[in-house]
Amino acid sequence: MRITSGGYEAVYHGRVFAYGMNPIEIVLSEERDPLTFVFSIERDPDRDDFDTDIRLVRADMVKIVCVNFPRGKPIGNRDLIHLGVLNNRKLSLRYEVNIHYDLSTWMLAFTFFAGEGVPAGE
Repeated sequence: MRITSGGYEAVYHGRVFAYGMNPIEIVLSEERDPLTFVFSIERDPDRDDFDTDIRLVRADMVKIVCVNFPRGKPIGNRDLIHLGVLNNRKLSLRYEVNIHYDLSTWMLAFTFFAGEGVPAGE
C-alpha cells in the first residue's frame, strides 16, 4: 500500500490511546538508526496559551510536548513539522491530540510523512 498527500508519502500512521496521562513513545524502527518520538501532555499554570514544544533529547530522540492543550476537542498542527531525515528522505509530522475532559486519559493520531530524497551527507 502507498498513501500520498500533497507530494508526501505517509510512511507511518496510527492512532494510540494513552494509558492514563502517560507519555506515548513511538520508535520508527528501521534496520539501523531508529528514531524515537515521545509525545506527552503538560500543564503550565503560569501560561494562558497552548503550544507544542519540540525538544531534541538525543540525536535519535525527540520529545514533543503538548502544553496546555484544551480538553475535550481534537487539536493538532495544521502545517507539517519538519523533523529531519529518515532513510535519506525528509521526515515530517502531522498529529492530533484529544484530551479527556477530566484529564484521565488522552489520544494521539499521527502521520509521519517522507518527502523528497536528500543527497548523501546532508
